[in-house]
Amino acid sequence: MSEDDLHLHLQKLNYVFNILQVSLHSLAVIADSGVKKSHATSAVAHIWVNNSNIKQLQMHSTHVTPDEAELMAIQIGLIYVMEINDMHNIIVITDSISMAQKILKSNINPFQNIVIPLATKIKSYLSKDARNNIYFWYCPRKANWSQHKLIDDQVKASNFILTIPCKHSHLFSKKKECDNILQGWQKSFLTSLKKGHYFLNFEDEKQITIKPTYAKGSSWLPFVGFTNSLCTCFTRMTTGHAPIGEYCQRLFPQSQVSSLCGAEIQTHKHIVMECNLYEPSTRPCNIIINSFVHFLADNPAAFSFNNG
Repeated sequence: MSEDDLHLHLQKLNYVFNILQVSLHSLAVIADSGVKKSHATSAVAHIWVNNSNIKQLQMHSTHVTPDEAELMAIQIGLIYVMEINDMHNIIVITDSISMAQKILKSNINPFQNIVIPLATKIKSYLSKDARNNIYFWYCPRKANWSQHKLIDDQVKASNFILTIPCKHSHLFSKKKECDNILQGWQKSFLTSLKKGHYFLNFEDEKQITIKPTYAKGSSWLPFVGFTNSLCTCFTRMTTGHAPIGEYCQRLFPQSQVSSLCGAEIQTHKHIVMECNLYEPSTRPCNIIINSFVHFLADNPAAFSFNNG
């Protein structure tokens, strides 16, 4: 969402909220949650009527996923307000609209233990009176909307210790197992025997070393997946498996290993950082991945089979 879109969305949110606050038989539920590194979870919902925060609800748990925590926050708010008499218009404001949508869909999903009981209560509330309505509204966290920020600050300040042991949710257990597998994969990847002696390590825009992952289109592909040729050349450059002297020296000792520019051995680092066959202004000045992608885009002959 662009800054202009965010500003427009915030204007609409303020308009809807203000109209609701001066309307009879109407209220707003603002829900949010947070999961700390200790796996302690706080789910919070504020109830607003007539421009007053009339109720603050909070639920604590441990060993649940962030998505489950968001549903818990929506759940405690909705269950409370649906029991209030003569309230016909309810708006739920959340920064996790995707979780809210799961409540309204009948397809099978992993959150059924929360969704089914809540959906049943919503159905009962809507059937009780034809005037009853429930609306969901998205509030991006980065909008820093004042009413939502109250909850966000409360969640961050929450510090509790459960005295009764809490079982891991099924989704949390799956996530923990998946995280352990991913960490083991990343750890083994760091050893040269796993990734190869000639592998180039890169950093992202935040100067954090890029590690392998299966999420969000993998680690490197989102940066280089524009064209097949660019992706191919990037892979050759990164692994050192390319039609260059350094690679040929290992597999074909009798072949030419020097660079056309005169360098004794044509290495992949030499091509990118030193070779005068390529325009110096296109060379990367750091190990951030985008600078290498730009080099390959400006020099399509590099690491291709027709580079001489």
